[in-house]
Amino acid sequence: MMIEDVLREQSITMSPGVDQERENAGLRENDRAKTSFESLLAHRESVFRICLGFSRNYVEAEDLAQEVYLKAYRNIGALKDPALSKEWLFRIAKNACLDRSKKTRIRAVRLRRWAESATQCDDSEAASPADDWLAGLKAAVRRLPKKLRSVFILRLYGHLTYDEIAATLGIARGTVMSRLNRARAKVAETIREGPR
Repeated sequence: MMIEDVLREQSITMSPGVDQERENAGLRENDRAKTSFESLLAHRESVFRICLGFSRNYVEAEDLAQEVYLKAYRNIGALKDPALSKEWLFRIAKNACLDRSKKTRIRAVRLRRWAESATQCDDSEAASPADDWLAGLKAAVRRLPKKLRSVFILRLYGHLTYDEIAATLGIARGTVMSRLNRARAKVAETIREGPR
């Protein structure tokens, strides 16, 4: 018998056990990933609201939410601690939204167009006081600095707790509270001042 024949025999007798072990480990990993991903699906509404808060466009928010879940599915193996899956998902959502606005600058163009159309009042279509107030609120949120706007949107659109926002943005809970307080004060001040 040649050495190759002996090695082939040994690999044949050893490989079914090794392959079975690998297959079982792969199945366990797939089950764990499937369970983790299913737990992420429970946060669909919050993810959508976060995307809507950043994009301010329903269709774009739906598209972003799908993109978020696709990224989460592809990277579920990178999630080390399932207890932090919610914050991990919200971080993906925030980053996807910010990436989209950087790459396409659609948001800036849409906001400019929206602001122009909101300030031009058509005589045939009078705006109600509620519409004026909502337009002022949107403009005030748009004028917030990025750090304050992120906290404001995650809290008011995403309905996240202070701890969830802190974990999502990677900042301290106290920082979340102070930024949210400053954001609310700036929004209120901007609304009181009226349109510019």
